[in-house]
Amino acid sequence: MKKRILLLLRFVLILATIVMMTYSKRGLHIASPGYLVALAYFISNIIFYFIPESKFSRPIITFAIFLTDVVAISLAIYFTQGMQTDFYLIYFLIIFIASVGQDLRGSIPIAVVASILYGWLLLRANPGISILDSAILIRIPFIFIVSIISSYWSTEIRRELMEKKELENFARRLEEEIARMTADESDLKSYSNTVINSVASGVIAVGNDGVITTINPEAARVLGSSQAELTGKNIKDTPGLEALWTKMQQVIDTKTPIERLQISIKDTSNNTLPIGLSASPMSSSNSNISGCVAILRDLSDIKALEEKLRHAERLSYLGKMASWVAHEIRNPLTAIDGFSQLLAKTRDQEKIQAFSVEIHRGTKRINHIIDDILTFARTRTHIKAVDIDLRQLITQITENLGNVRIFINGDANTAIKGEEESLKSLFNNLIHNSIDAMDKDPVLTIKFYNTDQWLVTELTDNGKGISEENMKKLFTPFFTTKSRGTGLGLAIVKKIADDHGGRLEIESEEGKGTTCRVYLPSEEK
Repeated sequence: MKKRILLLLRFVLILATIVMMTYSKRGLHIASPGYLVALAYFISNIIFYFIPESKFSRPIITFAIFLTDVVAISLAIYFTQGMQTDFYLIYFLIIFIASVGQDLRGSIPIAVVASILYGWLLLRANPGISILDSAILIRIPFIFIVSIISSYWSTEIRRELMEKKELENFARRLEEEIARMTADESDLKSYSNTVINSVASGVIAVGNDGVITTINPEAARVLGSSQAELTGKNIKDTPGLEALWTKMQQVIDTKTPIERLQISIKDTSNNTLPIGLSASPMSSSNSNISGCVAILRDLSDIKALEEKLRHAERLSYLGKMASWVAHEIRNPLTAIDGFSQLLAKTRDQEKIQAFSVEIHRGTKRINHIIDDILTFARTRTHIKAVDIDLRQLITQITENLGNVRIFINGDANTAIKGEEESLKSLFNNLIHNSIDAMDKDPVLTIKFYNTDQWLVTELTDNGKGISEENMKKLFTPFFTTKSRGTGLGLAIVKKIADDHGGRLEIESEEGKGTTCRVYLPSEEK
């Protein structure tokens, strides 16, 4: 684990420990033993900051760091909280960080030390405790379970990333080798058959007419058939491979390679598969384009892993969300309660109307908060895509927006496939954010343009812009600069773009306005 990331995680761990010590039964008082432990724990992070980056790769250094964490937490429990508490849960956070930063051989010793210290604290607090007590029988095994699962998870992620990098490097080398060998077609065929059939990725080559000339076993597996059935078959006549042929034909027509593109195809069982695609034109001996060769990678496992990571990220915000929701909802509830009591005591129609308006405003605020939370927390496994004209959708959103001057221009083709309500929410958020940022003579320019695979919607305002510091926090849930904002708007916008297979870019300079670009897959993709 890199030094910067490790120290940042420790800083979060230290803050969590200090907060829990502060609100413990004994509290955190100056010069008390618990206070000295917290101070020493905080200073340790500063000391570790001055250790050179190169030494952080040594197992003995990381083991010492995590051992310090376990000892500090044990002392914190001993001096401030006692054992009749859930303070022990912070052990799991230490074990998780240690497991992510090391392999199983590094994390298990930390789990052993944590178990020994925790068991000692239990025996000291309850001398007659039974080994069958839930505090020992359940909690200590869970420390090892968390260690094993976390280590396995982090190891798998590192392995997947390494395989992906190796695959890209291999694909690049393979393309270079094929281009070099095209001068001798007889040798190329013998050589390429040996190489291609040994490649862990799928390789498929077609002629200008779409006839499959070469396909390796992995590509046949991905397409749900066999080499014998697919060789010599016209890819244009194969159901489910329309998107693949469209991109390969594009490479042939433009004589331009494409790299790391994602498309969806259907195999012979009509299952939709996400495919990673890189394709290059093939040249004959007279330099004319004779076809296209493509490298395929089944992304189903990677997509599933990405979804798990996104789910884990959303779970990491649950603690912060609970505190934030309690605070945000309590304010309008207090107002509703107060005005409802006043409403029961008055007969003045004007006051009744005013109180009713305030009650409605409070309920509307609560409903808005709940809608944002549900939208952010919802896990989308499938988008019900329909044909949408993005220009028409945005025109509807921008109607009757008061004194804001809005200019819509760019490419005429703005057709995409997506979920209309989600995309309406996405652009509604971005447009109203731009409007809120503009004071004098507000002007919003919306431009559409198409690239090879994206329909890009560019929104530019002449507002006050965003500071460099705030730019780093834009997509952080619950971060907002608005007095009545939920801090989930841009997080939801990014989630909707991700759910549609797109992405979001924001450029801004304080005092010079902001430009947002929404990349959504074009209809032909």
